Amino acid sequence: MTAGAGVEVPHAAGDQWVDQADDQAAATLVDQIFEVDSPREMTRPETNYLCVVEGEYDEEVVKSGSSINGAVEGSKSSGANPVTHFRVLETGAGLSLLQVRARPDLQGQIRQHLAQSGHPILGDTDFGSTRDDLKRLAMHAFEIRYEDPETEKIARVRVPAPHSFWSVMGAEPAIGMSAEAEEIASNPDQEGWDKVAGWYDNLLSVRGSDHHEDLILPGVTRLVNLKPNERLLDVACGQGLVARHLIAQQPGATGVGIDASPELIERATGQSPESISYVVGDARTLGAAELGDQEYDAAVCVLALMNIDQLDDVFAGVSSRLKVGGRFVAVILHPAFRNPGATAWGWITDERTRQPVQFRRVDQYMSERTQEIVMNPGQVSSGAAAIKTHTHHRPMSSYVTSMGKNGLLVDTIEEWSSKRESEPGPRAKAENTAREEIPMFMAIRAIRSA
Repeated sequence: MTAGAGVEVPHAAGDQWVDQADDQAAATLVDQIFEVDSPREMTRPETNYLCVVEGEYDEEVVKSGSSINGAVEGSKSSGANPVTHFRVLETGAGLSLLQVRARPDLQGQIRQHLAQSGHPILGDTDFGSTRDDLKRLAMHAFEIRYEDPETEKIARVRVPAPHSFWSVMGAEPAIGMSAEAEEIASNPDQEGWDKVAGWYDNLLSVRGSDHHEDLILPGVTRLVNLKPNERLLDVACGQGLVARHLIAQQPGATGVGIDASPELIERATGQSPESISYVVGDARTLGAAELGDQEYDAAVCVLALMNIDQLDDVFAGVSSRLKVGGRFVAVILHPAFRNPGATAWGWITDERTRQPVQFRRVDQYMSERTQEIVMNPGQVSSGAAAIKTHTHHRPMSSYVTSMGKNGLLVDTIEEWSSKRESEPGPRAKAENTAREEIPMFMAIRAIRSA
């Protein structure tokens, strides 16, 4: 089987895996590379490639990605102008690892476009590469997306890339990106988020997440309104990204982060100034000895409550730690529109205008439920042990009611929409409208009552 620009995809069962976890995976792993905010109707298979190219990119391209337009030499296509989109995953040793998607993915399109941009693929001497570190063309068909003719759903086939695509830059692959990383993920001696700590830390701290940078961090900063010399508690802090951002804004401010993952706490400690300390602990037992007798002026819990089973315990602990009048800000995936397994994008044609309209289908909302999420579906399909976490869906009223009965009085609720924009195309306007009108996150601010 071949895909796109003449790159062979192996047939061996152990080299490929199918992941159909669409919205479920997006809800748990909030910001996967090329997360699909608005899936388009699939008219032909679409391939994502991994390419190691010569040179490194400036900060803006690393943060936001880029596109290359231009004719493809030797192509007889008379359709739309070919465009190659890419996102930078890693850089180092004068090289960059890109995730690349081409439309219409003509023979040689990616190789030509990257070379024309001054970043030929490593080992591609036909298009100007001056290095051959891997003794091969450093281009790999990583993922093929297609519409299953029986289910009419979008399916994905992934072929993990060689570990050398990362090691040539002195880096390590994220889970799911190489066969070696998947083997690490299946280690039964670790639990839950510890197994994906490296991937998660790399996503947010190293590569950066546009949702965090454009929406979450500015929104939390504004709502929590931390002042100089105040003390902050970051609940389920992960690798400490939010605490570091907030403390850096105010002179004399200090903070404490708590998380159940020792691996994430270790990473947080290594990346933070002395004004922030971290402890391994349970968000449901904030009154425990780990935090001492300190009271806090403000507390935050960002994108974690969906993965915690007992809201009352969390909010009771937060309330016990806040000073009277202290602020608590929580951010969650929007419970009405981002409910794993119960919400999905869809399309209709407006009968009046005959224009495409995108909608968000909601099958369940009021019922509280827990859903198990498998974080390494590819290896599970090949017989490996599953790495599991859980997501807990609750309606908005559950959050507000639980806060209220634990002395946290809600004074603000905000709904935040993704700021991403679709690539140009006949449905781009409808996709952008849907993305703007149907929020992705909900933020709640509550005040500790007397």
